[in-house]
Amino acid sequence: MTEFGEDFGLVGSDEADLDSGFSHAAKVGDWLVFFNGFRHSSTLTRFSMNSLRCCALVASSLFFLTISAFSQTKKSDSGSKKPLETARTLRVVQGDVGRWPGNCRRCAMEAKSWEPVNGTCYYPVDMETKPGRYPISRRTTGGKLESASLLVSEKTFPEENFKNFKKPEYVNVSAKNLSRNKAELARVLPLLNASREERPAVFDLPLGKPAATLPNPENNFGAHRSFDGQERDRHTGDDYPLGAGQSVLSVGNGRVLLAENHFFSGNSVFIDHGNGLISEYFHLKDLDVKKNQTLKKGQKIGEVGETGRTTGPHLHLGLRWHGARIRPGLLLIDPSELPMVQP
Repeated sequence: MTEFGEDFGLVGSDEADLDSGFSHAAKVGDWLVFFNGFRHSSTLTRFSMNSLRCCALVASSLFFLTISAFSQTKKSDSGSKKPLETARTLRVVQGDVGRWPGNCRRCAMEAKSWEPVNGTCYYPVDMETKPGRYPISRRTTGGKLESASLLVSEKTFPEENFKNFKKPEYVNVSAKNLSRNKAELARVLPLLNASREERPAVFDLPLGKPAATLPNPENNFGAHRSFDGQERDRHTGDDYPLGAGQSVLSVGNGRVLLAENHFFSGNSVFIDHGNGLISEYFHLKDLDVKKNQTLKKGQKIGEVGETGRTTGPHLHLGLRWHGARIRPGLLLIDPSELPMVQP
C-alpha cells in the first residue's frame, strides 16, 4: 500500500498540506469565537468591530483558496502520469523464425532455454504450433532479464494430391515395408531428440546453400499430402528442383548424425550443427559421408537423386531447430530480414 500511496500522492508532505488547511479552519473559528464574545462589549468601537469582521472574512477566504489550489494541483499531477509501457511483441507465423538481437546471453521460450547465436536470440516456431501467445525472454550480457510475447498466427499451407503415383509400393505399403519404416524411425527419432541437448553452435547465419546454384524452392513446406486419395504425413521440408547428379552440400559446419537408405526418404543424411539445429537431405543418388563424420560448410555430402518416394529428381532440404520444424529458406537469407521483437 505504500507504493500505491506514493504514486497517487496520498502520503508524505501532502498530509502536512491537508493539516495546514484544517489549521486555517481552526484559526477562523477562534476569530469568530473572539468576535462573538466581545461584540456587545461597550469598550469596542464600531471601527474595531468592523476590523474584526474583515479579519474573519479574509481568513475564511484564504482557507478556501488554499483547499481549491491543493485540489487543482492533485488533478494536474494525476493527469500528467505516463501510460504503462506497451509489452514487447514478436509476430511470426507457423513454421517461421523470429529474433531478438543485441547482447544476448541466454534465450528462453516457455520452459525451454538455449544459447544465442552471435549475440542474437532466435525463436523457431514449429509448423504445427497452435496459434496464440507464448512467453519468451532473454538474459542480456549485462545480466538484465527481459520478457516479451511471441504471437503466432496461423499459416495456410498448400495441398498436394499425387494421382496415378508411379511408385505404387509407396501408396499401398506392404507389411514388410511398414515394419522397415518403423525400425528406421526407431533409429532416427532418438538422434533428433538427443540433438536438443545443450551443445555450442558451430554454424553462422545465414547458412550456406545446399547446392552451388540453388533454384527457388517449390514452396511445399508444410504441405498436406495425399497419394491417390490416401492422406499421408505432412511435408516437413522444401523441395528444390535440382537435376540428377548435382552435388549436394552441407549448409554449415557439423557432425553427421546418420547417413543411410530409408524406405520413404531414400538415401538420407542428418547433420547436427549444434545449438539444436539439424539439417536433413533426402532422396540422394548416393552418400559421400558416414555417421559421426565431421563436416565443413559447403562440403559435398552426396548427389541429387530420386530414391525413396519421389516423382523425379530433386533435393528435399529440411531444418529442425530446438525441435521445431521450420521453413528452410529462412536460414538461407540475411538474418536481418527475419521478424524482430517490437516494443
